[in-house]
Amino acid sequence: MRNRMHWMLGLVLCLLCCGAAKAQYGAERWEVAPFVGYETSGTYPFSPISPLVTVNSLRIDGATSFGTFIDYSVTHNAQLEFMWDRNNSSYSEQQFPGGAFTKAYDSHVDQYQFGGLYMLLGREHRIRPYIAGSVGFTHEYNSGMTPNRTDFGFSVGGGVKYELTRHLALRGDARYMPTYANSGLSQYCDPFFGCYTARVPQYQNRGNFVGGIVIRF
Repeated sequence: MRNRMHWMLGLVLCLLCCGAAKAQYGAERWEVAPFVGYETSGTYPFSPISPLVTVNSLRIDGATSFGTFIDYSVTHNAQLEFMWDRNNSSYSEQQFPGGAFTKAYDSHVDQYQFGGLYMLLGREHRIRPYIAGSVGFTHEYNSGMTPNRTDFGFSVGGGVKYELTRHLALRGDARYMPTYANSGLSQYCDPFFGCYTARVPQYQNRGNFVGGIVIRF
């Protein structure tokens, strides 16, 4: 009888501890948030590979974007995050030395980002603003004879989540999402070594503005 009482007491203590831990960290650690929005254009100078190429710069055109966030809660306020963003866009080119842009080819762009976010308010608040950042890569599937590309990219930004229920929320997100395009020569000057020319990376500087619904489990 005494052994049974000890066993039951241990079981109760275990359940209480598990319940406390569950309450502390939350039963729902995963979030999936499909979204839709708009990604702006991004222009960069083009380095001709031969004298016959007369393109001055290239521009990826703004387009509707859609995709999903997948988040895993590490603490009440911090989450690890994966983001996939797709925009079916096109490239336009500007002939040397300048002037209007004309369409060059279509491009399906997939951006894959790995990072995290930190919410500035606790779970007791229904409105929870956050800051976010990530690194990853961008893949372009280009039409015609234009080669496909895969290049480094990153993002910084933030947004807000509005809690509807324990398992549902609304989310708005705004990001600066540059992708490496090429490298070019630039002039630098400093008071110690004077002016010199160095090769620097050039990016497609794009902004992405999306909204979606968060499913938490």
